[in-house]
Amino acid sequence: MNGTIDFQIVTENVVSAMEPHARVAEYISPSWNFIIVFLAMLMMVFNKQLFTQRFRMMLAVFYQPSDFDKMSREWNPVMSVNGLSIFITYTALLGLIVQKIVIVFSGNTMLYGGWSFYVDVCVFIAMLLIVQYLFINLYGWLFSFEAAASHHEVTHLSCMTWLNIMMIVFGLIILFYPTKIILIITISILLIIIGIRIIKTFFEFQILSKMNLFNIFLYLCTLEIIPLSVAVTMLRRLIVTNCVL
Repeated sequence: MNGTIDFQIVTENVVSAMEPHARVAEYISPSWNFIIVFLAMLMMVFNKQLFTQRFRMMLAVFYQPSDFDKMSREWNPVMSVNGLSIFITYTALLGLIVQKIVIVFSGNTMLYGGWSFYVDVCVFIAMLLIVQYLFINLYGWLFSFEAAASHHEVTHLSCMTWLNIMMIVFGLIILFYPTKIILIITISILLIIIGIRIIKTFFEFQILSKMNLFNIFLYLCTLEIIPLSVAVTMLRRLIVTNCVL
């Protein structure tokens, strides 16, 4: 029939604009990661609430060197419950961030995503800090600048307190968004704060010890710069080659 127009609904080759796609989960933080950050927060709150004055003094030493004399007359923060809790919190949080860096940049969750690797990182950090502490005391005893060495230790502990606060904040973000850009920002801020501490220690150590600048530079290279450079190099080699040597 010429006057009839046939309408045909064509359904073949029609591509739906809304097609379901499988969601790819690159990495999900295990539950023990949240427990570590939560316990770190509890330890910081414990220090803040039970030792309020001491906690404030620990924070103030980093930007007000005059508070060191007052604090050293009242108590020794390095050999106290406060110092121990700050040390444990710092080791646990830094170990967690280092683990996330290795996982995200290497992509190897099977090898580096477990509890055993995290413990290895924490043991390495703790041993490095303990050896550093022993050498600071040894240098102070050999060259008779115990006051300068004690100031170095307290400044380091004060910096750890600030870094713990920063790592708790960034640690919570990293647990939910473990991306390269966030990790780069986190490690950059931590390295900047550590760099400020080393520069600050350089000038304050010169005033307290009366050593010449070259000897102080060698002292800080031995105890601060070289260990940090070795640790960063080992971290880079671990990511690239799966080997620290």
